[in-house]
Amino acid sequence: MKFKFLASFVLLFSLLAHSPSYAAPTLTVDFCSSGFQVTVAPTTEGVIYVSTGFYNLKPQNFGECIAEYDPTTQRAHFYLVNSSGAHHIGWYYEYGYQNKTLSELLTKVKRSVLPVPGKLEGDYVVFLFNSTTYKVPIKELLSYLWSGDLLNNLVAFSYEEGIIIVPSIKIDAVENNFTVIKRPGKRVGTTLLDFNFTYWLSYQYLLYLNGTIDGRFLLKEKAKKELITWEKLSQLFDKPLYVFYFDGESLKPYPLLRIKISPELKGFKLSIKYEFENLAPPYATYNIPTTAPASSEPKSLNSTANSDTYYVPEDTKENTSWIFLLLVIIVSLALIGALHLKKTK
Repeated sequence: MKFKFLASFVLLFSLLAHSPSYAAPTLTVDFCSSGFQVTVAPTTEGVIYVSTGFYNLKPQNFGECIAEYDPTTQRAHFYLVNSSGAHHIGWYYEYGYQNKTLSELLTKVKRSVLPVPGKLEGDYVVFLFNSTTYKVPIKELLSYLWSGDLLNNLVAFSYEEGIIIVPSIKIDAVENNFTVIKRPGKRVGTTLLDFNFTYWLSYQYLLYLNGTIDGRFLLKEKAKKELITWEKLSQLFDKPLYVFYFDGESLKPYPLLRIKISPELKGFKLSIKYEFENLAPPYATYNIPTTAPASSEPKSLNSTANSDTYYVPEDTKENTSWIFLLLVIIVSLALIGALHLKKTK
C-alpha cells in the first residue's frame, strides 16, 4: 500500500439522499485506539533481540488520549546473523510462559561478545575493535535505515571474518488524534471523507542487551519524543528493519521484520491495524542441512488481528488439539440435528 494512500485514507459511501425513508449510514472511528512498540538491540551473547508489542488507549476528556501498554502482547524474538543471512531462532512471551525450544537453541548458539557503538567520522560510520577498525560508508547504510538519525545509534559485534551491525533503538508509536475533512463525492448523493491520523513517536537509544532472556538494557540517553503525521509514519516504516554483515569491504543488508500499518474497516467501523511480519527464515532450517528448505513466504510475528509463529509450547499445542476436537464434535451434532429435522418435516 502506497504511503500517499495511507496519508489520507479515503472512504466513499452513499448517503441515500434520494430515499428519505432510509437513515444514512454512520461511520464510527476508534479515536486514539491503539499503538505499537518495537525494540531492537544486539546482545552480549551474539544474537539480536527484537521485542514487539501493542498499546491499548482510552479516550479521556478534551480529546486527550492515555496510552496503556499491554504487556501480555509483548514478544521477545531472537535472530542469528552471519555472512550468509539472518535466521529467526524463536520467540517467547516476556510476561508469560517460557519457550523451552528457544532456550535450547540459544544455548547452542550463544557466545560471549562485547558490542561496540559506532562513531560518525566524515562519510563513514567507524567501529573500533581491539585489533581492527571497520569504516562503513554512510551512503551504503542510509537507504536501508528507518531514519538517518539511526546512523548515530548503530552498534556492532564481531562475527566470523567481519562484524554484525545493528540499529539499536526502542520506538513507541501511539495514536494521538485524527482530523476529518468532508466534501462532496464525484457521484451525486455521495460524500468523500479524508482521514488523517497523528502519532506521538518516542525514541530511546540503547547500547546493547546484557545477556538474552533475563538481560537488561544499557541506555545511551533519555527518550526523544515528536508528533508526526500518518504520512511521515508511513514513510518511516515503509522499509523493513535491516541488520548488516560487513567484512571490511562489502556491506550485506539482511531484513528481519516489517511493520505493517493499515486502516481496517469492518462494517462502518474504522480502526488502525498493526502487524509485525517476520522476513527471516527459521534457524532450524539453516542449522540442519538435511531438512527441506524453508518457505520464503513471510511469517507474521504478532498482530492486532492475528498471530503466526514458529514455536509453540507443548501445553498450548495440546489445548489447541482438544479445542479443535470439541469444535468437530459440535459441528457434527449440529449437522445430525439439522438432517433429523429435515426428515421429520
